[in-house]
Amino acid sequence: MIKRVFFFTFLMLFTAAGFLPPTVRADDTPWIHIEVMDGDDALVRVNLPLSLVDVALEVAEDEMLYEGNLELDNCDVSVADLRRMWKELRDAGDAEFLTVEEDDEIVRIFRKDDFIYVEVDDRHQDDEKVRMEIPVQVIDVLLEGEGETLNLRAAFAELQKLTGGQIISIRDGSESVRIWIE
Repeated sequence: MIKRVFFFTFLMLFTAAGFLPPTVRADDTPWIHIEVMDGDDALVRVNLPLSLVDVALEVAEDEMLYEGNLELDNCDVSVADLRRMWKELRDAGDAEFLTVEEDDEIVRIFRKDDFIYVEVDDRHQDDEKVRMEIPVQVIDVLLEGEGETLNLRAAFAELQKLTGGQIISIRDGSESVRIWIE
């Protein structure tokens, strides 16, 4: 179900992209960029003001999403448990939280400075990698509040305050996906 909400949100972004001229941009407005490539050929490029995500959240309300909050009722881990775990991880500072080494891949989750990093590397394929940089303050506001909801609206508002940078980079052979803010 979470995938459905994110898919719907990005669908709204793609739909809106057709109505926004690419030259309209305020210098102080952060933009989110999504790029899907197959080799040297761009399959999808989306460049939108990050503030549009807030509008998409308003439009996307259904049984799981209400006033910018994502409700997680049917998960194995409660949001309250996630909050408690996050508090402990956040207070730990810079550290390596998880390393899984298998025959064909290495997965690492660690914190350095103000970011949580998730890295997945295929040992046999140098060109298959996943990189995620998640700002600590974004996770903080995503998990603030009470009950079984995640505050998506606050998380996107926090992303708007950032000066920029890559959030997700996925490379699988000649295919790649990048999401960044500038």
